[in-house]
Amino acid sequence: MRFESVLALSTALLVSASTITFAQNPRANPSTDFALINGQIHTMDENSTVAEAIAIEGDEIVYVGDAAGLGDVIGLGTEVIDLEGKMVLPGFVDGHIHAAVGGLIMLGVDLQTDDKDELFARIREEVENKDDEVILGYGVRFNPWTDGNPTAAMLDEIESERPIYFWAIDGHAAWVNSKALEMAGIDKDTPDTAPGFSFFERDADGNPTGWIIEVPAQLQVLSALIDITPEFMAGGVREWLDRFAAAGITAVHDHGIQGMSQEEGFQMMADFEEEGELPLRFIGSWYWNDGSIDPLPGTRELRERFNSDLVRARHLKINMDGGDDKWNALYVDPYTDKPDIVPEPIIPYDVVQDAVVRADAEGIDVTCHCFGDLAVRKLLDAVDEAIRVNPPRDRRHKITHGTLIHPDDAARFGDLGVIYDSSGAWMSLDPLLQSVSTERLGEDRVQGMFPVTTVLAGDGVFSFGSDWPVSGYVSEYRPLAAIETGITRTLDGRKDVPPLGGPDAGMSLEQALRSHTIDAAYGIGIDDEVGSLEVGKKADLVVLSENLFEIDPNDISEVDVLYTMMGGRLTYDSTAE
Repeated sequence: MRFESVLALSTALLVSASTITFAQNPRANPSTDFALINGQIHTMDENSTVAEAIAIEGDEIVYVGDAAGLGDVIGLGTEVIDLEGKMVLPGFVDGHIHAAVGGLIMLGVDLQTDDKDELFARIREEVENKDDEVILGYGVRFNPWTDGNPTAAMLDEIESERPIYFWAIDGHAAWVNSKALEMAGIDKDTPDTAPGFSFFERDADGNPTGWIIEVPAQLQVLSALIDITPEFMAGGVREWLDRFAAAGITAVHDHGIQGMSQEEGFQMMADFEEEGELPLRFIGSWYWNDGSIDPLPGTRELRERFNSDLVRARHLKINMDGGDDKWNALYVDPYTDKPDIVPEPIIPYDVVQDAVVRADAEGIDVTCHCFGDLAVRKLLDAVDEAIRVNPPRDRRHKITHGTLIHPDDAARFGDLGVIYDSSGAWMSLDPLLQSVSTERLGEDRVQGMFPVTTVLAGDGVFSFGSDWPVSGYVSEYRPLAAIETGITRTLDGRKDVPPLGGPDAGMSLEQALRSHTIDAAYGIGIDDEVGSLEVGKKADLVVLSENLFEIDPNDISEVDVLYTMMGGRLTYDSTAE
């Protein structure tokens, strides 16, 4: 199968103008650019229609149906692509990603390993083979450090003359050596950046240990080591955009730009669009984690300034809590290992509710980082209040993460129309959940994590969002990997571990596919444009090497993406590699 003109096929198809019942074609005798035939085209429309052919003119789908009906829409200039029975899906939509900040985090050596000896071996190799002024890396996991977080002293033994800066796997912590602390002017007398939220871990004498908590303090150090400019970040972002296209991704919901101003981040993406180098639709958010700032003016300004075909500022992103590893996620019941800890929300509950109500009144949807079940409940309460006091409208408020949802709140997603968004690749009993999360919360709560099917049973909408480049255990952006884990509730390479939540916790394949296509698009508010393959929608699609309905779900992540198309433009071609 190749994307090339097939004259004989074109001529044969022109002879016939018959269509079948479900064929969609409202146009009269156009000549399309592309016609894809002989496929298993899963449209993800409301009837889950499977078609044989699809025609594209410009950036729009103009026909879906039987190949025989293509005679009405193609001409001699149409490229006819024989799919040879391959599976076609709408382009994948990622409901939660940090595409812009990935150009800052995902630099240097990959440190995703559970083995400390392997970890230090990778660090030594990077130090010995790189002459960079700053040694960078990413993906330091939490679960190997059962006896305390890693320290600067450990890195000093490997490199003491050049600064080292390693991002933790969740993006909300960093590990640095003493040279990095020195260059940033961080010592025992340095006040914490945001006391109680973002700070420098210290020893008994008050000296920084080399472990840094949360982004404000992290950037205080990193910005002293490198000049974090849009130009610096653009190189890394450009590389990862190509990888997203290769994974079949055609649209993303970016949940927060950091490392540069939000305006600079959006402008970087707008520049990619103008240069013809943006292979996906970038729907972004104004990021809010400071309750002393009114988020509405900034959100309005971004929405007015960035509203092009591919780059749009649409949402207000709220940070409600942190994560269980640092005891700063918000739970209804106490932490199992430290029941006396009562963390405060990043932004006070009443301030969050006021912002949600005011944003909703202006037609602005919010998306909120709610890791624990108390954070989930508080955001649901805020949306409930917004619905009570504001006029009816088409709301698309979204809760992201929702690692734990209290049973009393699961049905509220459907009742309030709140989208539940979470990361498929996290939905297994990985080593982090087996160790840190189980210690923090106990086995019963861990087994109840990611109650996707419960929310779906209450008529809620679920959306897959990778949260790339951050994670709890493995940084994963590939939709097929998320779909596999969401179905099997096991992690590739760890299939001997029982499924998280038991054998009935997983989604069906149909549910999982919708969650990475039409339902993710719904959560962003672009389902009228993309997410399903229907006449009048944008020509965003992906061609796979296997039909996912015909293989073992445990093999889904191994299926190849053959082609990705966004807006009628081929953004990835596996045969060109």
